[in-house]
Amino acid sequence: MIPWDSILGAFKDEISVTQQEKLDKWLLEEQNRLLYNDLHLVWLSILQENLEHSSNVDELWGKMEKRMKRRSFFIQPFYRSRLGIVAVVSAILIFCFSTFAFYYIGDYVEKESALYTYTSLNGKSKVFLPDGSLVWLNAQSSLSYSFDKKEDRRQVILEGEACFEVAKDKKKPFIVTCGETEIEVFGTVFNVNSINGVEVSLLSGSVSVRSGDQFKHLSPGEVAICNTISKEINIEKRDVNFDVLWAQESINFERKSIRELSSSLSKWYGVTILLDPKIPDDQAYTFKITVEPLEEILRLMARTNPIEYSFDENNVLRIKRKNN
Repeated sequence: MIPWDSILGAFKDEISVTQQEKLDKWLLEEQNRLLYNDLHLVWLSILQENLEHSSNVDELWGKMEKRMKRRSFFIQPFYRSRLGIVAVVSAILIFCFSTFAFYYIGDYVEKESALYTYTSLNGKSKVFLPDGSLVWLNAQSSLSYSFDKKEDRRQVILEGEACFEVAKDKKKPFIVTCGETEIEVFGTVFNVNSINGVEVSLLSGSVSVRSGDQFKHLSPGEVAICNTISKEINIEKRDVNFDVLWAQESINFERKSIRELSSSLSKWYGVTILLDPKIPDDQAYTFKITVEPLEEILRLMARTNPIEYSFDENNVLRIKRKNN
């Protein structure tokens, strides 16, 4: 049975504790996690298409909930595969938004300029910009995309952290602005973290970074660290793949100790992890993470390693040796 109420609540960031528990239990099965991810992508694409008409979202959600619930009883018998279920749900969503989207597309074509705003509050989000660029937004981050037919560049303003896969357009460079720091690129993959200062990690292609009078070019594998006060830019080499670890669809661990896991889990879940030096380091873990909550991972680890854990109000996770 698909928990539609919990899924809809999660997508709208209005999920109750009971609904979250129900959803977490349902997501324990891999096929359910895959279905959830597909539905989430459908929902994000619909949100993107209707950003300028948010005043109608509640009414449309109400219609969509009713239609999804009416359809849910026959989805399982007639559509055995995950793709079949997604196709049905997608059709329902598209039907609900069809008139609305038609108006939006016509309005978009007529406009000379527009501003699109994307916000990710309770977890990372995957969005597609109007130019075809793919962006992963980390939790508590927002992005504004400025579209103007008369402008010779694509302008983005970022607050927080985002990983970009920019669509190539030699006539219109892609500009990311974080405060007084500006990153320019024509088409590449890079990560920008503006939470504490500004860090630009380049995976492929090339970008230039400007801060005050400082101007530096980056090559793949390099990170630009920008001091927002002095405007100084320092370039260093490091594992840039780790910097974008949080923006992956999934992460695999093969025979990793708890100390080796901690840095990756900290990056993936966006928490600070403090390890007790007394924790045994002779256990090796092999598992895969997609949408599993951190506490579920910790419970599984605690079954084979004598550990106990707690979170504080500052989102700091403390893991210590369990007293027998």
